[in-house]
Amino acid sequence: MKITAITIGFILLTNFSFSQIKKKELTGIWKTNSELFSKTDTIKFYSNIKDCHQTKWTIGKRKFETNEIKNCTEPPRISRIVGKEKIKLKKKDFGQIIEYYQNGVLNDKFRIVELNKQSSPELKLIRFDKLSEQKVYKYVDSLVFKVLNYNPESTENNYGVIISDSNPNAKIKIRDGGTGNPEPLIIVNGRPLQSREPLKELLLAETNVIKYLTKEESASIYGSRAINGVILLLTSEKRFKKVWGKYGR
Repeated sequence: MKITAITIGFILLTNFSFSQIKKKELTGIWKTNSELFSKTDTIKFYSNIKDCHQTKWTIGKRKFETNEIKNCTEPPRISRIVGKEKIKLKKKDFGQIIEYYQNGVLNDKFRIVELNKQSSPELKLIRFDKLSEQKVYKYVDSLVFKVLNYNPESTENNYGVIISDSNPNAKIKIRDGGTGNPEPLIIVNGRPLQSREPLKELLLAETNVIKYLTKEESASIYGSRAINGVILLLTSEKRFKKVWGKYGR
């Protein structure tokens, strides 16, 4: 009952953050200082920045244009995309996405993480990927380290925690012979995972909440299963149902 209540609470909190953005709110010029724009996962656009390398999005009511600008050359060099460009704004169960088309073909897709148009306008996006590097999996590793106060770069003061074979994706062992699950309990959309395998197929762009609870915070809710804390993830329910069914949990 407590688990369900907490999960619903996170879902409600997440849904409140999904206030729908209209295309007219994106209208204008947005610039990023990322030289490796096409290879960057998380992208921040600003209305005005000064940087040698910029990718500029010009969003109009009926027109969209991308420019790559190199300001540190004389004269500045501007590269334009050859062909017709278009973006579409769509609503999904995990938030909103921007689809980018070139000559009518879907070329890229982004999730809108945040649109801040207050004092310093900022548009934060995350690019979809196929998790070729298991990015959610690795991100959960970083949370495991945080829950257990483990520093993978340090050989001291790791509170009795070691990583098998120095592999950051390996199971965590406790030197003091502690009982129970040595890793924090991982819960996705209210369902406890028996292994990390399902995480490999969850797109980071579709995961909208990742939180962790320490042992002290989670003991009264999850009991002995959470002897070393809990990691909570909320992701696209549509995608998670497919992954959950595939792994037979």
